[in-house]
Amino acid sequence: MRRLSGILAGLLILIAGIIGIGIYWTFYQPLPDYNATLEQAELRQKVNIHWDTYGVPHIYAENKHDLYYSLGYVHAQDRLWQMTVSQMAAEGRFAEFLGKDLLPLDIMQRTIGFWRMAEKIEQTVADSTMSHLEAYAAGVNNYVQQHPQSLPVQFSLADMEPIRWTPTHSIALTRLMAWELNMAWKSELVYAYLSEHLSPEKFSQLRPDNRFLPSASFDNQSSDSLTTALLPLLDVDQKIRSITGSQGSHVGSNAWAVSADKSSTGAPLLAGDPHLDLSMPGKWYEAHLNVNGKNLSGATIAGAPALVLGQNDSLAWSVTNIMLDDTDFFKEAIHPENNQQFVLDTLAGEPLYEDFTLQQEVISIKNMDDTVFTRRLTNHGPVVSDIYPDQEFIQDRVITMRWTGHEVSNEIEALFTMNWAQSLEEFQQGARLFKVPGQNFIYADKAGNIAQLSLANIPIRNGNPIGLRDGWDPNQDWQGYVPYEDLPSTINPNRGWVASANNPPAANDYPYYLSVYWEPNARYERIRQYMGKYEQLSPEIFQQIQQDSYSLFARDVTRQILPVLKQNASEFETVISYFENWDFSYDPSETAASIMDEFLLRLSANTFKDEMSASTYEKFVEFSALPERSIMKFLKNGSSFFDNVNTAQQETRVQLIKESMKEAIAELQAKYGQEPFEWRWERLHTLTLKPTLFGEAAQSLGASTSLKLIVDNLLSKGPFAAKGHGMSINNGEYSWNEPYNMILGASIRRIIDFSNTNYMLSVLPTGQSENPFSDFYGDQTENWLNGQYKFFYQDSTLFDESQYRTMRLIPEQ
Repeated sequence: MRRLSGILAGLLILIAGIIGIGIYWTFYQPLPDYNATLEQAELRQKVNIHWDTYGVPHIYAENKHDLYYSLGYVHAQDRLWQMTVSQMAAEGRFAEFLGKDLLPLDIMQRTIGFWRMAEKIEQTVADSTMSHLEAYAAGVNNYVQQHPQSLPVQFSLADMEPIRWTPTHSIALTRLMAWELNMAWKSELVYAYLSEHLSPEKFSQLRPDNRFLPSASFDNQSSDSLTTALLPLLDVDQKIRSITGSQGSHVGSNAWAVSADKSSTGAPLLAGDPHLDLSMPGKWYEAHLNVNGKNLSGATIAGAPALVLGQNDSLAWSVTNIMLDDTDFFKEAIHPENNQQFVLDTLAGEPLYEDFTLQQEVISIKNMDDTVFTRRLTNHGPVVSDIYPDQEFIQDRVITMRWTGHEVSNEIEALFTMNWAQSLEEFQQGARLFKVPGQNFIYADKAGNIAQLSLANIPIRNGNPIGLRDGWDPNQDWQGYVPYEDLPSTINPNRGWVASANNPPAANDYPYYLSVYWEPNARYERIRQYMGKYEQLSPEIFQQIQQDSYSLFARDVTRQILPVLKQNASEFETVISYFENWDFSYDPSETAASIMDEFLLRLSANTFKDEMSASTYEKFVEFSALPERSIMKFLKNGSSFFDNVNTAQQETRVQLIKESMKEAIAELQAKYGQEPFEWRWERLHTLTLKPTLFGEAAQSLGASTSLKLIVDNLLSKGPFAAKGHGMSINNGEYSWNEPYNMILGASIRRIIDFSNTNYMLSVLPTGQSENPFSDFYGDQTENWLNGQYKFFYQDSTLFDESQYRTMRLIPEQ
């Protein structure tokens, strides 16, 4: 009876909360009127915004000022809360609006210096670019001013008002995105830590294979590990990523293009599906822009007026992450009698000292006094050991970080040029300006060209490219950047296709070090198989490729472990049967997929945990490519890691495979039942789309019941059974620390056929709106899960083939 009463009480609270929010929304926060005519003082000429059946705006303007003003207006209408979270992240103002517990996040954001960097870049942008940014900001702010009662419910939950938008925010957003895609620094810290705490023999097995890494083990082992003081940075960064919707370690993408000769339509085809965190309302906002008859359509990020993924009347492009190693950490030596100075140079035999650059900022804290934050910098960059100073380890020394994102470059200007380019040559003019984050642009055009352009500031380094560097040795400084002419590129290859899936963009003989943090090549090799299988590919085959859940990695692991399991065939009879009949796909109905992943988690823990602390192991597997690469290498070649250092006996590869499989089966039986058909992938691997910031807040220990009910029942969608895996083209990554909740996947899918540029095929995992009462809140999720697409029209075909409503923005009378 008590339990029933509790359930009823919970239901009453839920019903009351939903009714209350519904009334609040109905009377005070109406949905947009998509047929409205609205006067706008900033406009020069009228603008028509045609809304299609998926809430995509088709903006028709007569000049670019009005075009970008209107884009800012609709971004604010549909994504104002998402934009506000990015503002708090860029400026480091979480504590100001959300309380003192988030102060460490602000300190990290201000130490990295997103806002200061944006202010520097702003001083260099062209006048035309600045006018577009100003028009966009005016559109955002005027929407907020004109609709004070139409703010998203999230502002009420957070008890705050919108922050005024500026061009600086749009610029800062590009640096936030660059940092989100920067996975190298996290792995670099873990590798540096392990190099100091593992034996040389053990670390030599673990380190990546790369000709730029020294064959000998690292020589920086020491009893006072500097990297120990830096590992907490990973925890702070993970907290920020959880709040802002930037989780996942397979932060990359798939993209490919085929030439007319290899296309069934007689014209180039292009496909792209960037892999990013999956949350509500989603990363991308689709839009179609038309100015004086010229069309541009694709995916924007709410907060910036340029299209990141797009298509115009002549060309199209998608992007993938290069996985560039664009960050280094430097040990700095401090003056023994003046801790305000560091050693700049020792080449002359005597230390040359220089003062730290000091930058003070006031951080406001909600319901508390302000605090003063001091940012210290050397010639390498900000002092990151100040974020979590631990003098027990660093002994008054400091560690700085150099990141290519601290260099002035203008990605918005680059994207504007690319957006409106009409040829490969014009597109490349914009490409020269794109530096951060390092991206592969997969390109195709109506003239028949296809290309892969790798665009980045690639540091030129001496010595060991991973691990901490000596800040007092100029030979260990970066020696400039690889010239644009020497960046990897492939244009119109004879094979008739280009593709990228976060694999190395250059051959092994490329003269410059790029990275060791590539994804295992399972996705790229699977795409390559499709390219070789068909003499000609069609849009339908492109859809099939994007939905492909086959894992070459799982195939290769199966080949390694199956002979071992067959040595005890009676004990593993069921497992052997499932593996022998498995097509290595991670479809919802597959039981073998569940067995494989539970086994891999167990094998990883049994292999590495005895060599690492619990917290270090969590950080090691956070970027799952690190254990995945090592496990595959160890299964093929053997490793002393298989021996448990905590036992007297010596464990072997065979023993660990058998023991890990036994544990995997026992775990599956305990959680899902005795019958293997109950272990289907759909029961383990699920996707729940949660709202930015509040999804994290609702999981905290102090979260109120009402907040949890609102987040779980109103703002979230799911759980859904989800196909795919981190090693399949259809990416379905989950955290190895919290299996099997999917956190990352195709943040949008796009397919363009240049035989008919009237439309493209696309689908979002969520929808256009962040308003939970909108028809466009999560309305594309079922299509996305089921492998379906929508027609995205990018010309007047919209008016003949689709229903639409028209909002008119007119100059003030």
